[in-house]
Amino acid sequence: MTNFMEFLPGYSLTGIVKDQITMLKRHLFEPHLFVSEKYNGEEFAPGIPVHKKVPFSHLRDYTSKKDISSEHKMTAKATAKMLIDECSDFDAIFTHDWIFTGWNYPYGLACQIAAPTMDKPRWFHWVHSVPSGGRDYWEIKAYGKAKLIFPNRTDAIVAAENFKGEINDVRVIPHIKDIRTFWDFHKETWDIIDKMPNLMQADIVQILPASADRLTAKRVKEVISIFGHLSRHAKKVCLLVANQWATERQHKEDVSKYLKHAEACGLIPGQEVAFTSEILPEYSVGVPKEILRELFLLGNLFVFPTKEESFGLVVPEAALHGVELILNRSLPMQMEVAGNNAQFFDFGSYRHEHHLSNPDKYFADIAQIIAGIMLRDSSIRAKTFARRAYNMDTLFNDYYWPILGESKTW
Repeated sequence: MTNFMEFLPGYSLTGIVKDQITMLKRHLFEPHLFVSEKYNGEEFAPGIPVHKKVPFSHLRDYTSKKDISSEHKMTAKATAKMLIDECSDFDAIFTHDWIFTGWNYPYGLACQIAAPTMDKPRWFHWVHSVPSGGRDYWEIKAYGKAKLIFPNRTDAIVAAENFKGEINDVRVIPHIKDIRTFWDFHKETWDIIDKMPNLMQADIVQILPASADRLTAKRVKEVISIFGHLSRHAKKVCLLVANQWATERQHKEDVSKYLKHAEACGLIPGQEVAFTSEILPEYSVGVPKEILRELFLLGNLFVFPTKEESFGLVVPEAALHGVELILNRSLPMQMEVAGNNAQFFDFGSYRHEHHLSNPDKYFADIAQIIAGIMLRDSSIRAKTFARRAYNMDTLFNDYYWPILGESKTW
């Protein structure tokens, strides 16, 4: 429920509303968007009904309910009638700053008028700033079967107190900031993530581009071994190999061998280790650049023990996406290409042999060191936290779904 006349790209609230509707539709709800009767913006999205029903009025910033004009009393009554006529059969109604800002007071008053006559809907009133000053129209008890929705726990009690309520009158729901919508991911990137959700949810994510005939040279097996050790120590992992030119029978057999090795390392094929040619067969020739770039944005680690390169384009590509680089000390040109801005381990190369008496222990040690390095790197931790905590699927499962269920008891 908004009084938007358009979706301004610079207005943060429109982004919040768009993400909410996308999330609800994605999780099989039937969201309806209400906008101003004078709405002249774009169509929202296929399958999302847009109702141009909210009465328009020239607004002012009220500081007290005693000051409301006769015109805005009429706006409130007209909006209340619209709510009753159009929304009485909805399960839930979300409003954004309608009961908070002075500019929206006529619409907040409309909710007070309408709510007592509407038995079915539960009202969720988002407050997007920390309220202070205790305006006289801030009274959550006046809004019927309703809760304040506030985006952080730290100031939730402040919101409750200013709205003359108690902490039970507030529900905390963080804002969505999903990397897929923030970077306008391609639909096919969404499809890949849906097939492999760990790309969004895992603690450690790596995207490893490698041609099908170069999997041995890139040492994909060794990377899988390291990920197996990371997984054994309560780390949720995800390794996606973007394997171009996987068109021949031998290439497909090779992929099967690597997936069997992943199983032997305790990893789940298709969930913790996968090849793009298996997820989307149409990508057997290669992953389009824009899709690969978007997948790279999900990563926070890049282990690259390749044994032969003249440059290795994937190193700067990975670095540009903000990952922890783990490179091969036995291939000295890697130090040059990375500007020495990486962690280096000996894996052997065409120039330097490196014999391991106990490869499994060596990879276990590397995994342990990687875990410590990533724990120490606050930028990696922050990126990982934001990817996992603020995506729409996590927020739906952890906040929206249970709170919508609990609202039936209000």
